[in-house]
Amino acid sequence: MIRGAAANARYFFSEAFRSIRENLATTVFTSITLGLTLAIFTLFLFVFINIDKSVTAQGDKVHILVYIRDAALSSGEKTFRGDALGVRGVKDAAFVSKEKALGILRQAMKGHEAALEGIDAGVLPASIEIRVADAYLEPAMFMTVVEGLKRLSWAEDVQWGREWLKKFSALLRFIEIGALFIGVFLAASTIFIITNTIRLAVYARQSDIEVMRLIGASRAFIILPFFIEGAIFGAAGGALSLGMLELARGVLAANVPAYFSFMLDMPLTPAAVAAILVFTGVFMGALGSFISTERFLKS
Repeated sequence: MIRGAAANARYFFSEAFRSIRENLATTVFTSITLGLTLAIFTLFLFVFINIDKSVTAQGDKVHILVYIRDAALSSGEKTFRGDALGVRGVKDAAFVSKEKALGILRQAMKGHEAALEGIDAGVLPASIEIRVADAYLEPAMFMTVVEGLKRLSWAEDVQWGREWLKKFSALLRFIEIGALFIGVFLAASTIFIITNTIRLAVYARQSDIEVMRLIGASRAFIILPFFIEGAIFGAAGGALSLGMLELARGVLAANVPAYFSFMLDMPLTPAAVAAILVFTGVFMGALGSFISTERFLKS
């Protein structure tokens, strides 16, 4: 049993490598096509991930100020922060004393300090500056946080940037919808190109397939060499895609403004990206080969 399985495995691999040698041009074309489509799709993912991170980071600018009643100041900073952090959706809460508020105002009016002469810190309210969790940045969810903060016994007033929140939410939705549409289109295009490219290799060996069918070979026996061949195409394509990706990143980095260069950053280590690309190439190559062979056998 073991010897028979080993003999079959040797046959499948030898057939796959024989086909690659005899159809070298098709092999090279298939690997390059697969590598190119993988590189394009991966570059899109890099850009999307980096833009998403950048936009999410902008969410920290959407903050809420909860002004504290003067009569409640004796309760202490820990009480205010603890109460605020207890509101669902609050990510962070920072206490801003009257003195710190005056310092911030002086910094904001640097160069016009004369306008603040005679102003005492006592006239400014102490406050808690709230940062909202990412999941609550959508306007409806954001308002639940605002309402929760308004119910705090020591809260005198609650203020937030309404216009900034609307613009941020609209931008976030636009990016998510655009990325979903482009991502689905690229993924479908990649699978379509790979499947139809590998089909060329299958049709190049249609006479071999017909012979195997005539002698009574099982579907699995016919498909497995092509499956292995597709995996080899995929491994080669995945390796090529890494080089193509680095070339594309280098060319784009030299031709885009510096403030857009962050979009080309690798979100993972080069080793992790290489491993993912090769694994994805193997998977897509094997899948494309399987689909193409199955369609051929059914025809």
